[in-house]
Amino acid sequence: MKRLGFALSALLTGSALWSQAPPADPVPKACRPLFSTSAGLTDPGIVELEMGVQRISNRDGSEDRFVPTQLNFGINSWFDLRLGWSGPALRKDSQGERKSGGSDPVIGGQALFLSQARHGVDLGLAHWHKLPRASVAKGIGTGRHDDTLLVTASRTQGRWLLDLNAGANWIGRCSGEGRIRQAALSLAVTYAVTPRWNVTLDTYALAATELGPHAISSVLAVRRDLTSDLCVDLGVEAGHTQGAPRLSLNAGLAWRLGRIF
Repeated sequence: MKRLGFALSALLTGSALWSQAPPADPVPKACRPLFSTSAGLTDPGIVELEMGVQRISNRDGSEDRFVPTQLNFGINSWFDLRLGWSGPALRKDSQGERKSGGSDPVIGGQALFLSQARHGVDLGLAHWHKLPRASVAKGIGTGRHDDTLLVTASRTQGRWLLDLNAGANWIGRCSGEGRIRQAALSLAVTYAVTPRWNVTLDTYALAATELGPHAISSVLAVRRDLTSDLCVDLGVEAGHTQGAPRLSLNAGLAWRLGRIF
């Protein structure tokens, strides 16, 4: 009887384990927007802070350093507002001369028109406008208004997240005569290694203009979730063409500050 009891217990335990659903895959989460932007929005009523440091080594031997910062405000389920600034900027030209000053602030927003839950893909539109506040004399700013308009598309499949952006930049000429249109395209692929670790490969391309040759570059980034409201990330960018930076290092955090309404 004792052996029969052990056998029945083992059988019931095995049946219970067999009937349990396999553990769900971790949900992929992209790093801070380095170039490619997710179509997903900040939750309504929530404020998020993105902050980091960036060091860019250019092909002519010059170097740029920034402290990019962005605040995201979730207005409703289909729109959020975004305020950004590259922080104090430090530029070292190819001769080694250093100049520093404030950078240009940007204001923008994102709209979400289709959701993956209902249509199989997140599809939206993002717009940023640059306010010319950085010093032109120091070579930090151009003194002209710029705009960026992107169609954003995202899809999550298991552990994978795909983010596709397509649009254009409108760059004000330093002479003040009109603006230059520059096509932009990027694709980011994110894989959830564990519930707390994510890896992103982001490749972008910018069309050639009178300002310079076309740029193609890739960013490899790693994200680590410390809590449900705070994560840190680290990214390395390598340029593939003459129009892209030679090397760029990015590190920062994204912090869900809380609800305002």
